[in-house]
Amino acid sequence: VAVKPAPEGFVIRHRAASAKVLVLTPRSAELHRKLPPKQAADTSKLILSPMPGLVVTLDVVPGQAVRAGQAVAVVEAMKMQNIIRAERDGLVKTVGAKPGDSVAADEVLVEFA
Repeated sequence: VAVKPAPEGFVIRHRAASAKVLVLTPRSAELHRKLPPKQAADTSKLILSPMPGLVVTLDVVPGQAVRAGQAVAVVEAMKMQNIIRAERDGLVKTVGAKPGDSVAADEVLVEFA
């Protein structure tokens, strides 16, 4: 078991399982119960850069139809070129980077309509 301190508690890991344990005062616990659950952002229409790196090529333009599995960009990180492919069919709405741009992890490369 690995135990690491985290804000307001600990993160406990054992093999592939992980759990966040909160250690709160009674007042903090009462306030936590009133907080709404955080909704995950909808990224279904986006292709994000999986890592920081340099855009080598961007193989799509706005208005182009893209099929699932089609290569849309090549990002170079640590001297390796990584082909970024579309996960679903769609029509390209905007392109967020151009060849030669540096991108951060989770930066939008392509947005679908």
